[in-house]
Amino acid sequence: MKELLKLNKYFLRYKGAVAFGVLFLVGANAFLVWIPILIRETIDSVEQIYEERGAYFESVWAVLTDPQAGTLLAVNSGYLMLAVVLYGILLYATRQTLIVTSRKIEFDLRNEIFDKIQRLPQSYFTTNKTGDVYVRATEDIQRVREYFGPAFMYTIQTISRAAIIITIMVLVNPVLTMWALLPLPVLTLFAYWVSGYIHRRSNEIQEQYAELAGRAHEAFSSIRLIKAYRREDYESERFMKESEVYRQKKLRLDIVESLFHPMLSLLIGLSIVLVIWQGGIMVIEGIITVGNIAEFIIHVTYLTWPVASLGYTINLIQRSAASQARIAKMMRTPDEITDDHETDQSITAIRGEIEFDNVSFRYPNSEVPAVDRVSLKIEPGQTAAIVGRTGSGKTTLVQLLPRLFDPVSGQIRIDGTDSRNIPLAVLRKSIGFVPQDTFLFSDTIRENIAFGVEDVSQQEVEQAAEHAQVLENIKQFENNFDTILGERGITLSGGQKQRTSIARALIRKPSIIILDDSLSAVDTKTEYAILHHLREELKKRTSIIISHRISSVKDADIIFVMHEGRIVEKGTHEELLTRKGYYSTMNKKQQLEQELAEL
Repeated sequence: MKELLKLNKYFLRYKGAVAFGVLFLVGANAFLVWIPILIRETIDSVEQIYEERGAYFESVWAVLTDPQAGTLLAVNSGYLMLAVVLYGILLYATRQTLIVTSRKIEFDLRNEIFDKIQRLPQSYFTTNKTGDVYVRATEDIQRVREYFGPAFMYTIQTISRAAIIITIMVLVNPVLTMWALLPLPVLTLFAYWVSGYIHRRSNEIQEQYAELAGRAHEAFSSIRLIKAYRREDYESERFMKESEVYRQKKLRLDIVESLFHPMLSLLIGLSIVLVIWQGGIMVIEGIITVGNIAEFIIHVTYLTWPVASLGYTINLIQRSAASQARIAKMMRTPDEITDDHETDQSITAIRGEIEFDNVSFRYPNSEVPAVDRVSLKIEPGQTAAIVGRTGSGKTTLVQLLPRLFDPVSGQIRIDGTDSRNIPLAVLRKSIGFVPQDTFLFSDTIRENIAFGVEDVSQQEVEQAAEHAQVLENIKQFENNFDTILGERGITLSGGQKQRTSIARALIRKPSIIILDDSLSAVDTKTEYAILHHLREELKKRTSIIISHRISSVKDADIIFVMHEGRIVEKGTHEELLTRKGYYSTMNKKQQLEQELAEL
């Protein structure tokens, strides 16, 4: 609940609309309560007419045609109609202010959370499932909105309606009011127990829903692999098990919710019985009138919804609290990669000199360093290569450059300046990163290549595609650059996706370009041909090529060999071969594999 109270600042942001909404709702309840008062006055007035005449009206028609009684009924019916119409108008105005305001707050919250997700450190996504993050940005936000919308509106409605009705009932007769409200303490205790139960179960249900969403997202993302291995039944069974756990948890909550409403109806019915019984005695004793009994019954009926909504409102608030607690936990995650007070804002561009000075990095919850005391230097405009076996730390090393992670020790200097002192926007704008795991958006090829660049011309897009050796492939599509790609670029082959990703990096004209095994989906000859055509483009900037293929990096100005997170060798291709070390052994093995493949 404390987390929800922190959100009340949003009410202040829209305080004008909230104030009008509350005013409209209180006014609506005032006109609603006017209805039983008019009914009581009508009944008592007709009864008075009867007493003055000393005889019953023979029929309803006789009452309507009687000048005095008919006029009274007509006038009071008009007032009743007016009260109902005004109640409806004010209730509509209430929803148009409070509910619309809750949607605006939802809009603000969703944008803030999305912005936070983009600023979260990379380590957060390695320790939290995608489905869980997705649920917090969608389902949890919707639950929190209910606190600002329905929950707030029903709370004000309950308080205002109950306050007005109980005040009027006490003014009419305090004793009868006491009898009418006698079952309420029982209902309050029951609601208190239900709210605690709902809070616990709602939190469990949201956690399980995140698990379920994550399972579905994983299955949809790997649908090709599932079909290729004929694992549809296996995945369906796994999903069914998670869904069954979710169903059971929902059913346990539904059982408690289903018990609440019958108990509510029982207690309200008991209140009406007590009003008729005790009110009848008071009418006989001449303390109240028959109209007062009718008035009290309607008042008790009007209290039904506020009391009924009490359980519903508590349910909404508890669910909102559970969702907000999950969101707040994510929002409290520090933005590890940010500019600080030492950032040199005068830096607007970089040349491309790179130096790692005794840099180490360890992933969260891992005892083994992924990068261990690495020192190296790459001059501006130089083409460097990093080779090594899978898991040797190559990708982690280059991810430290654009500060996707920060090293736990050591220093990375760009143009002689600590990378942490360079404005993050300048640093990342100056680096073209082509990851091994290529991601393309479900958009046109043009938009995917021009991603991150504003006001780019068609000529620049085509030029980038040509340098990446993917232009001819794109022209073979019916809609060329306007071809819409499927999810994650499924329309393209693996090699086409990687080359499109290279074009996306080249169009930014970065000072540093990193090719992280970005041509692994093509064969050795094609990779060499593409890199050969990229040579002129790479000479214009500092380039880092990561590959496990020696044939693809032998023309680099300098080659670094990594093993178990450390640089074990460095030099040119010829220098490393003459040393007969780790690099030379890798080269011999790959040549042998190539010869065997050609047999």
